[in-house]
Amino acid sequence: MTARSRTLCVAAALAGLAALTTPSQRVSAQTAAPGQKAGAAKAASTGPWQPAKRKDGQPDIEGYYQAIGGGGGAGTNMEPMAGMMGTSATSPGIVIDPPDGKIPYLPWARVRRDEVQRGHLTPTQAQVDTRNRGWPDGVPRINYYSVNPFQIVQSEGGVLILYEAQHEFRFIPLDGRPQPDSGVTMWMGSSRGHWEGTTLVVEVTNINDRVRFSVSGDFASDGVKITERWQWVDRDTIQHSATFEDPKVYARPFTVAKTIKRQLQKGFEIMEYAGVEGEKDAPLMVDIPATLQKK
Repeated sequence: MTARSRTLCVAAALAGLAALTTPSQRVSAQTAAPGQKAGAAKAASTGPWQPAKRKDGQPDIEGYYQAIGGGGGAGTNMEPMAGMMGTSATSPGIVIDPPDGKIPYLPWARVRRDEVQRGHLTPTQAQVDTRNRGWPDGVPRINYYSVNPFQIVQSEGGVLILYEAQHEFRFIPLDGRPQPDSGVTMWMGSSRGHWEGTTLVVEVTNINDRVRFSVSGDFASDGVKITERWQWVDRDTIQHSATFEDPKVYARPFTVAKTIKRQLQKGFEIMEYAGVEGEKDAPLMVDIPATLQKK
């Protein structure tokens, strides 16, 4: 296996912050995102996909997967954004509803989001992206990294997703059990799923209101509900979408979407993830009293 360096999680332009994702090694054939290089994950469907069925009736979808295109270590921006991470280009958004590609924030919420977006290269302590601190990315952001793949493993009556990013995981039971009490909130939320043909529908609730959905500060309240649709259009291609509902923050529900591909490279595996090694601006990352910062 030939090693390569992974794209850094955070651009060096982030006002003196050291990049917090330490480069790890991966086989050279994994340099490009799936579908961007010969031999990478390509859909091979010649007709309607007829998946093998597991003993519990689930379609057999186990394997390694990776989002297609854009975002790199910073993840995918939800709305189009000029100058993301200090670049001169405008990053495309992934909002498919409403048609204008904008998140339908309530006026106060857009003011808050825009303030973080404008300062994302020189953030205050409160504006630092949660990923820079090594905190969990939440859903759907963690699904959408083109440099951090994930593995899907199935058990009877459940789906397990093992993420390279932050070594996070999600267990999605399919038995109809209720969500936890609303007073229990988590960075990755609580997932409950069911199959509709070859589409895994997952309802995610109990989400911590500190979760950031993008580097530009997109957010929700702890009452948000996110409904994911993992649609396998063929064996190797997922059309993933996530619909947000949160009347405390948004004027109406909205939906984002992105394509995810199966990684077909022989010997592919999830590698070690390092989030905070080498940090050179600890006072910005943690809440250190001003008196100590001056010493």
